[in-house]
Amino acid sequence: MTTNVAKLLETNRVASGRKPDALRSGRLAEAKRLTALMSNGGGFSYVRLGDKDLAFLLYPDGVVSTYAEATDKISGTQPHGTPGLLAHQVGRLRTALEKASYVDFWDLQWRDDTLLKSLKLNRPAQALRNPSRETSYIMPTWLEHEFKSYCKGRRVLFCGAEAPILRELLEQEQFRLLAKDFWPDGCETFFLRPRDDGKNPGVNADLIKADIRSSIKENRIDTLFLALGGPAKFLCQELAEELKICAFDFGVGLRSLTYSGSGGYMAARSTHLVFLHRIPFTIYMDALTKALPRLTPEETLAKAHAQLLLEVQRKEVGWTHGGWEYEFSPQNVAAFQAGFEEYKRRYRQLFRHSPVTIKERKDFLHFCGTHGLTVEGRIFLAKFRAKSVVARMIGR
Repeated sequence: MTTNVAKLLETNRVASGRKPDALRSGRLAEAKRLTALMSNGGGFSYVRLGDKDLAFLLYPDGVVSTYAEATDKISGTQPHGTPGLLAHQVGRLRTALEKASYVDFWDLQWRDDTLLKSLKLNRPAQALRNPSRETSYIMPTWLEHEFKSYCKGRRVLFCGAEAPILRELLEQEQFRLLAKDFWPDGCETFFLRPRDDGKNPGVNADLIKADIRSSIKENRIDTLFLALGGPAKFLCQELAEELKICAFDFGVGLRSLTYSGSGGYMAARSTHLVFLHRIPFTIYMDALTKALPRLTPEETLAKAHAQLLLEVQRKEVGWTHGGWEYEFSPQNVAAFQAGFEEYKRRYRQLFRHSPVTIKERKDFLHFCGTHGLTVEGRIFLAKFRAKSVVARMIGR
């Protein structure tokens, strides 16, 4: 990403802040309007414009090179994300934004509309979109208030890296009880694992599209919830138009339903999550192991760390907070401690498995020590600081 574009994005991006009042801000009414639009039939696509999608449109080559390594990143303590797009797909993404039934421009993430205006999309003036800044990024509000009722009586397909995890979680009664306020009953649900478990979605975009098309036809799907990074935008628009279904750019939705601290496609912490319900560490890791049996020891340990750190991430039901926002409330710390005991029992043998797991474990202990979460972390941090003092003295 060029310095100018990176600086422009950084200076214009703002934090999501506290959850807005859904009724007073008009978000609840907009979520209901979206449900009505989705229910009309005839092909409907909902597409969101995230910060990385906007960066990609402004400077595709730079964004691709900047985020290309993200899917191979192993870090259970540092958030990472990628748009998953290839430089030549910029035109396809732009076309999707111009032709999608409803585009949510996510104005809330920007200080002003300078960057959005610079896109100059060829979109009809009467085309559907979020009607105001306050009602942008409507997906968390829709997920909290409308998702469950919308799905009732429908045939729904979930496709994304966390789809196999969701399928495994639904086999557990405790998960169904924890998720009952948000998970739809009375609907037919189908799950599709994307090619390469969701890695390299740009490379696999058309193969995944073919798989989705086959599943839609075979299972008579009327609604697709697709979580596939940047490629989900144009795949939703294209599939809705071609097959006359409702296609929803679900993004963080699958991570939110499964309470995943890391994306299914990578062994690194997620950049953000819409909090709906908390899932105990044991239940989640059981489902993860069954859904993704080919995880390496390095990936497994990083994902365990990401899941534990999710417990102390800031939470508001139906709203999103970044992976860098922490809240060490009694409830969050208690959930962390419960998971931590199970983590030590399950994964102790991985702590010194390889140079990568040794570093991953050290990063985790450093985090725990910095925030006073564990005795092991405090001891590690004290030794780390002592070594730093000795090293500086020797250096002098």
